[in-house]
Amino acid sequence: MRISIFGLGYIGAVCTAAFAELGHQVIGVDVMQYKVDAINGGEAPLKEKGLDALIYKGVKKQKIVATRDTEKAIFNSDISFICVGTPPKKNGEIDLSFLKRVCGEIGAVLKRKQYHILVIRSTMLPGSLDILKEILENGSGKKEGKDFHLATNPEFLREGSAIKDFFNPPYVIIGADNFEVGKKVLEIYRNIKAKKFVVRSDIAQMIKYASNSWHAVKISFANEIGVLCKAQGIDSKKLMRLFCEDTQLNISSYYLKPGFAYGGSCLPKDVAAIQKRADKLKVVTPLLNAASKSNIEHIARAVKLIQSTKKRKIGVIGITFKPDTDDIRGNPILLVINRLVNQGYNVKIYDPLITKANLKAIKKSYRNEVFDLITKEDLKEKVVEIEGLFTSLNNVVKQDVIVISNRDESLQKVIKELDENKIVLDLQNILDKLSMYAKAVSLV
Repeated sequence: MRISIFGLGYIGAVCTAAFAELGHQVIGVDVMQYKVDAINGGEAPLKEKGLDALIYKGVKKQKIVATRDTEKAIFNSDISFICVGTPPKKNGEIDLSFLKRVCGEIGAVLKRKQYHILVIRSTMLPGSLDILKEILENGSGKKEGKDFHLATNPEFLREGSAIKDFFNPPYVIIGADNFEVGKKVLEIYRNIKAKKFVVRSDIAQMIKYASNSWHAVKISFANEIGVLCKAQGIDSKKLMRLFCEDTQLNISSYYLKPGFAYGGSCLPKDVAAIQKRADKLKVVTPLLNAASKSNIEHIARAVKLIQSTKKRKIGVIGITFKPDTDDIRGNPILLVINRLVNQGYNVKIYDPLITKANLKAIKKSYRNEVFDLITKEDLKEKVVEIEGLFTSLNNVVKQDVIVISNRDESLQKVIKELDENKIVLDLQNILDKLSMYAKAVSLV
C-alpha cells in the first residue's frame, strides 16, 4: 500500500521505518529539512534503538523517501498517517495547533484529489476529530465520509523500545465511524500478529488516555506502597514482586515497580489533559488528581533524600528519560537538578547518550520542561543553565553523592566500580537487580 506519514518525530520516524519493513511504499513528510535529509540519506533523524538500521534498509530498497512537499505526498499515497505532536499548554489542555496546521495544508491539496484516507496517530481527546474534520472540509470544499475519510490509530510505543513495540503491540486499534474504512486501514497491519480491533473513533481516542492514566496511577500506587514499606522496615521490592504474582486480578507488572517519579512526554501530559476534561465536565476524579499530587511529592522526596546526606557535591548519572534514547522531555530528574542548583549545590552531570551535537536542543528542551514543571508546582524558581553542568564520567564519580537516574545498561559497569565509600542514591532500583544492596540508598 502507498502510505504518507506527516511528522517525522519519534512516532512518525518509527512508523516510516516499520511500515516500509512490512512491505509498504512510504513517503515521510516534515517541515524540518534536516529530518528529510537524514532519512533520504538512510539515517534516522533521532536516536531510537534499531531505527537507523530499518531506515537504511527501507531507503536502500527504495521503500522510503522523505519530502517537505505536502502535495507530492498526498498525490503519491492512498492513506496518510498524521503523527505530529500534541504538546500540553500551560493550563494542562492539549495543543492541537500542529494538527490544525497540517490538516489545513492537506485540505488545500485535497481540493484536487478524488479520494483519500487520513489516519490520526497523534494523541488527542474525543471531540478533537470534529475540529480537524471541519478544517479539512473547509480547506478542500469536500465532505468527510464521501470525498475523504478520517480515522484514528492510537500508538502504544515506548521510547527506547519503540521498534520492538511496533512489531509486538498489545493490540492494534483503528477508530473509524465507517467500519469498511477501518478494515482497510487495518489491512496495513496484516502481517502484525496481535489482537486487532475496529472501534468508534471516540473510543480509539480515549483508549490512549485511559491506558496512560492507568499507568500513571500504577506508578504512583507502587511508589506510595514503597514509601510505606520503607517506614516499616519492609522490603518494598520483594513485596511488589510478590504482589505482581497475581496475574488474574493485578493484571500487569510492568509499571508496578517502586522507584522514581513518572515522567516522559506522555504520562504527565495525558493525565493533565484528562483531568482538565473531567473539570470541564464537572466530573470528580480524586484518584487521577491524587496521582499527580503524589508524583510531585515523590520528586520532593528525592530532593529531601539528597539533602539528608549533608553533602553539597552531587554527581548525576543519566538524565535522558529512558535507556536507548536521547529524549529528556518530562524527566523529573530535571526538576531535582534545577532545585539543587538553586539551593547552592554543586551538580555535575554525565550522560553517554547526550553529545555535543544535540546539547543545544537538549538545553532548550531542558529550559522548557523545567519551566513547565515549576509552573505546575506554582513555585518561583530560576531555571538554571544546564549546559555548564555536563562533564566527564571521571569528574561525576568524584562527587560526594552519586545519583543514578537512568537504567541504561552501559552505565552498569561504571556503577559496579564506584568507590564503596561513596553515597549512592539509586532512583531506579537497578542496584537491587545487580545484587549490590550494601552500596546504595533507594528512594522507596
